Order: sequence, then C-alpha cells, then structure tokens
Amino acid sequence: MRKYSAALSSKAGLVDETFTALSFIANGKSEEALRVAFLEEDVLGKDTHENRRAIWTRLRQRFLSDWGSAKTLAKMVTREPNYDSARLFIYYEFCLSEYILYDAVIEQIYTRYVNGFTGIEISDLQAWLDSLQNEHPEIKDWSPQTRKKVLSNILTVLRDYGLMSGVARKKFERVFVPTSLAGYVLYSLKDRLEQFGPLTVINSPDWHLFWLEASDVVNLLKEMTREGLCNFQKQGEVMTLDLKWQDLEEYVEAITRKI
Repeated sequence: MRKYSAALSSKAGLVDETFTALSFIANGKSEEALRVAFLEEDVLGKDTHENRRAIWTRLRQRFLSDWGSAKTLAKMVTREPNYDSARLFIYYEFCLSEYILYDAVIEQIYTRYVNGFTGIEISDLQAWLDSLQNEHPEIKDWSPQTRKKVLSNILTVLRDYGLMSGVARKKFERVFVPTSLAGYVLYSLKDRLEQFGPLTVINSPDWHLFWLEASDVVNLLKEMTREGLCNFQKQGEVMTLDLKWQDLEEYVEAITRKI
C-alpha cells in the first residue's frame, strides 16, 4: 500500500517554478547548482528564505528524487513548443510522484467525469478521503484543516495544469493529448509495468489522468503508429504492440530531435 503524504497541504501546482527548474536542468545545471540558484540566488524572486525552502523541498520531492528521470523530463518539457502540452508532461510526472493526487484523480475525479458530471467540489472528495482511513491510517493523523487543504490543492493542481477551470467549484475541461505526450505515457508504462502488452497499456489508469477512455487510447496508438512512434495493430479482438525504442529515455532522446 502506497503511503499518502500531506505535502500537498503546503504548495499546489508550482507550475512556473517547475518550468524554471526544468529549464536549468535542461541547460546542464547540477542539482547543487539548482539548489543554490533557488535558495541562495533567489532566481524565483521570492520574499523569504522560508518560502524558497518550501518550494525547493516540494520540487525535489516531486521531480528530482531521480536525477536521470529529471533530466529526461526536462529535455521533453523544454523542447515541447506548446505550453499547454508542456505542462501536461509535468502534470503526469507530478501525479506519479504524489500518490494521493494520482488516486484522487483516478478513483474519484475521473469517475465523476465519465459519469457525466460537469465538475467537482472539495465536499465531493471529503467522503472519499474519509473512506480510506483503514487502508491509509496515516490520514488519521491529519487535522481537519490539513485534510481540507490537501483536497483543495488537488483541485488547484488540476486547474493549474489545464484539466479544470473555476474557483470554488472546478469545471472539467477537454484535454488535448498530442502524440508526443501519448508516447511519453506509453514508454513510461513500458518502464514500469511488469506485464507489458496492448491490453495492459490500453487499460492502464494512467490515461484517465487526462480524461481518456480505452477507445481514445486505441485511437492514439493508431496515430502513434502512423507517426512511427510504435507499431500497434488491431484486428477484431487480436492486438499487437511493438515499440521502436527500448525505454522512455531513448524515446525522449529521439522525439526531441524532431521537435
């Protein structure tokens, strides 16, 4: 069972700050140089050292625990010309690193989306979180204020990364998933799944992070095949899926040369 963190109670999207960090990484800066830039040189222009340290702590937790993966993400994000698409790469990795964010989107928010709801409020998430206390006893140690802040920031993240809009009540927005992002998800699944194949890919909940259903994934796999990113074939119920590159790092290296 993946333990939930209350880290989202302190900082939400940090979109601009993440873009800044990834730009530094893409330009060859080391983690120490990045730390100095954020904490001592104050490249973000934040007013207090405490605020700078809080931002740095969250960025390290979300994106920098594996420096190789951080460099791969930085290369993809900084080479993606479309801002809305670029931030979706960050959002995806954010969800993978923050378990409560991932589960809230998959188990509760996406479920409302496919059931025809137009949006969601904090109150819609509170019962879900309370129901998880036996599976996640760490939640019992959170104060009511912390729980509310975590849930509020989950919805703020979705708004900041373009999946929802609105203030108190968040409204679902249609999400355009380019093939570059679909390929990123596909090769990420290749790296992470024990059993990799067309069915496990199509049925992966990762796609639900972007409001995609199985039929949408099939269409994306066909489009990626036309673009030479993979080879997906479907004849009735028989499907095959072959990849062009060995892993996500190779995929990003190849795809960024084309952008």
